[in-house]
Amino acid sequence: MKNVLRTLTITGGLAASLLIGAGATSAAENDSLLNLNDGLVENLNILDSNEDNNVEINTQNDASSDVNVESTEESFTSNADANTEGSIDAVVEGEDESAAVNAEGDAGVMNETVVDEENDTVTSTTEAATEGAIGAEVEGEEESAAVNAEGDAGVMNETIVDEENDTVTSTTEAATEGAIGAEVQGEDESAAVNADGNVGVMNETVVDEENDSTTSTTEGNIGAGLNSVFENQENSSFLNADNNTSFVNVIETNEENDSSSFALGTESVKNLGLGSEDNENEESAKVMAAVSALIEAQSTEDSSRLGTEVDVASMVGLDSEDENSFSSMLDATAGLWVQSTHEDDNNPSELGLDLGLGFASMTEKLNQ
Repeated sequence: MKNVLRTLTITGGLAASLLIGAGATSAAENDSLLNLNDGLVENLNILDSNEDNNVEINTQNDASSDVNVESTEESFTSNADANTEGSIDAVVEGEDESAAVNAEGDAGVMNETVVDEENDTVTSTTEAATEGAIGAEVEGEEESAAVNAEGDAGVMNETIVDEENDTVTSTTEAATEGAIGAEVQGEDESAAVNADGNVGVMNETVVDEENDSTTSTTEGNIGAGLNSVFENQENSSFLNADNNTSFVNVIETNEENDSSSFALGTESVKNLGLGSEDNENEESAKVMAAVSALIEAQSTEDSSRLGTEVDVASMVGLDSEDENSFSSMLDATAGLWVQSTHEDDNNPSELGLDLGLGFASMTEKLNQ
């Protein structure tokens, strides 16, 4: 597990290539929402320059690799590293407008293999990561626009074969992360959008031949966030949203004890906030929802059990300077399980159900 945290910090960059296209698309949509006349964001395609523009493009590329091998009578170690890095800068300057684009990327891969004959072990570790970023900016006499995007991705696998203890351990981790920001500013109005997301997954499988057991654990997480703001001379509005979903799955089998177990759980939390403000009134609303579920199954030579549980929580709130303030909360839990015991051809069974429900609401008059 020592490589788990290290690899997760490398997280993510397959999103980088996608974000470059997504960045221009998001900015263009934002521009149309504001009904801007000059279409500055569309001019991010600086290749559409005319003879009156000054164009400057700089590129840089660098690649390196390194291989080390060490060998003794009872051990063998091999290390291989490779890295590629590149960047590009482009600037266009015209009489009324100017544009600039900056992009950079980095990719690397590493493998380490260790063979220890004295302890009868083989360890192989492979890591790969890619990272990218792009920034674009357009400036005109009356309006300006900017788009920034970045992404990174990483994957790691570690496999350990222990012949002395008859065990094989394989750990695989993968993660991707991306972010994009877009901003448009004009004389009378402005808008900004920021979004980010991340995905991670890990699997660890342990095969213990001496004890006839296998354990497999899988964990995953998906997170995303969005923030949007619009302002003009008369009013402003905002939208904030985020979502986080995680899951875990554990499977265990033991042939020696004739037992097995299975567990699958998931949890999702969603938040949404929106509001508007003008010279006379301010209104806002908040919504939160959380859902979690768990399924468990256990089986032994003497008994078996199956259970499931679901928990739901939600919150709604409304706030207005001219109207009433209102909020409510709901929490509900439901659990169902069944258990069977095997004794002397007599199979008694038990069935259970647990329910819980809570609700609260509040209304407040702000202006009497």
